[in-house]
This record gives sequence, C-alpha cells and structure tokens, in this order.
Amino acid sequence: MKVLLLCVTTNVVIGFRKKLIESMQELGHEVSVITFDREHEDLIKSRGIGFYCLEDSNRGLNPFKVLTLKKRYAKLIAEIAPDIVFTFMLKPNIFGVFGAKKAGVTEIYSMMEGAGDVFIYNTLKWRAIRRVVCFLLRRSFRHAKKVFFLNSDDQDEFIGYQLVTKEQCDIIPGIGVDLDRFAPKPLENYNSFLMVSRMLKTKGVMEYCEAAKKVKALYPDAKFRYAGAEGTVTLADIQPYIDEGVIEYIGVTLDIVPYYEETAVAVLPSYREGLGLVNAEASAVTRPVITCDTIGTRCTVIDGYNGFFVPVGDSDALAEKMIYFLEHPDMIRTMGENGRKFAEEHFDQKKINQKVCHILGLDSVTETV
Repeated sequence: MKVLLLCVTTNVVIGFRKKLIESMQELGHEVSVITFDREHEDLIKSRGIGFYCLEDSNRGLNPFKVLTLKKRYAKLIAEIAPDIVFTFMLKPNIFGVFGAKKAGVTEIYSMMEGAGDVFIYNTLKWRAIRRVVCFLLRRSFRHAKKVFFLNSDDQDEFIGYQLVTKEQCDIIPGIGVDLDRFAPKPLENYNSFLMVSRMLKTKGVMEYCEAAKKVKALYPDAKFRYAGAEGTVTLADIQPYIDEGVIEYIGVTLDIVPYYEETAVAVLPSYREGLGLVNAEASAVTRPVITCDTIGTRCTVIDGYNGFFVPVGDSDALAEKMIYFLEHPDMIRTMGENGRKFAEEHFDQKKINQKVCHILGLDSVTETV
C-alpha cells in the first residue's frame, strides 16, 4: 500500500516519525511525506521515503497561504495517489484532511499530539482563535476514520467540544521511545540538570531559567543546560542567564541522547503537553524527571517514584526540587532506575508502532500497549 504522512517539518520526520516509517516499510509498504520545508530532504530520500514539499509555516497565519493550503494539499495528494493519508499537527489535521478528502482518499487518520496554545490561553484573542479552530477541526475530523490522542484529558476535551466522537478515538502513549537507543547509562554528573524543549512560554522556559538562578546562588557548582530552537521565547530573552553563567545553551541537535547521558536530572516545567516525550526519554536513560502536574506530563511521572511534580509556573517549587536532588544524590540513582522500568512498561516504541500499523490496517497482528 502507498502511505502518505502529512507532517509540518522535515525535522519532525527525522526526529519523530523515523521509527514509525521504518515499521511501515518493513511491512512492505511504500511511504511518502509532505512537509512545509526542505531542510532534511536529502536525508529523508536516502531512507527510501518519498518526499514532497508545500512551502508554508508551521505556526504562521498568513491568510492567503491558509486559504490556499487545502487546494495545494488536494492537488499534490491527487498526484501522489496514496491509499492512506495520516496527518499530524494542526494545519495538516485541518487542511491536509480537507485536501485528502478532496483528492478522493477515503482512508484518512489523524493524530492530536497536544492541544497547544489554542487550548491553553484564555484571553479574548485566543478564545476567538479557538472558536475558529474548533469549527475547522469539527469539519475536518468528520472525514477521519480514527483520531489518535496521547492522553485521556485531550480526548475527553475534544469529545466535549464535539470535535470527534468517542468511537473515532484511540489513545496511544505518544511516539514512544526507542529503548535500545535511549539505553540505561551510568550516572557521572550528579549536579547537572537539562531541559529540552522548543523555546515557548508554555514550555516553562523562563521558569527553568529563574529556578536555575536561585539554585545557582546556593550551589555554585550546579550546572543547568538547555536545548531547543527559538519560538515565542527567543535567545535574547534567555541571554542574560547565559551571560551570567546560569544557563548553558546547547542549541538544536538531532541527537539528544548524549546530553541525557551527561545529566543527572531532566526538567520539563511545561504548562501542557500531548505527552511529555522528553520525560519518557530521560526515564529510559535512567534519569529522574521534574515536571508539572498537568495534562500530558502527569502520565509520564509517578510523583516520588521516577521524579517529582511541581505546580505550573512556580519557579520556587521547581528550585526546591532541584535542591532536593543536589542534597540527596542517592535518590537520583533510585528514581532513575524506577524511570527505566516505567519507560519499558509504558513507552516501548516497537509496541506502539505495531499498534498504530494494525489500526491503519497495515498488518494483521495487534499488540496491547
């Protein structure tokens, strides 16, 4: 069968869809992708994946491009003529689904990997945007045979908004973790912390920087690293913390594993997630996690077992848990080992991909996740 994945960026294809695509290819299917950029086009093609590009922006709201996106998707999808279309993220889940339907595709599947800013903020502006987005999702998801969610809170909210029916929904624990690549690693640096996320206010970037500053004042040898691309928060926003020696900025990397291995504790003070994948990855490498008790992260941590919860937006509480690990290094190892067990039980990527492929009708064997 010909399977077409609609993604937002080539970086997502390489970093997050790689193993799912490999699973589909191993089952004998032809896989192609449509993205909004060409950055990793050659790498994608080298893996036997068909590549197509519709130049657009992941988060941009250019009215002309938004209004023509459905038409551009439909034209390109008709040329590719896939048997199955699988969409990810907001624009593909709306305009990609519309385009696939217009192109005559009947096997359409979508994944909601988090509600995002549209469902986090509640100002007048964002309420207006949410109304439009809900209207469009309600129409597009009528054409989806299945909509995957990463947590039950998002699923229930979308059912409540009448965007999907319960029968359409299925929950999977994200894309999972490659447990062979993210393998247990002996701990060496007991005083180091790492945050991995895009620079978004809703990821808690500034809270991480503030907490690090507070801890650094008491424990000068503590190390705080940050990896991620610019977003609503820019490098200029965190530059004062870098200049003061509080934060070490790693930048963007396609291989985060070595950085997990070099750290003691992972931190994700996000306001909301689909599923906090970085928490699952850190757990697989036997590193405890400090994260927020909120949608999409509370399913990655058992408080006091493989990490700690802190309230959203509370840099003081975040600093307190960082200090706990500095003062109780033995718990880093204990919680890290617990995290590996948790990851093996809940985030095994192989099992998750088998389940997705089965639901899409690409194999005849079902797996329980």
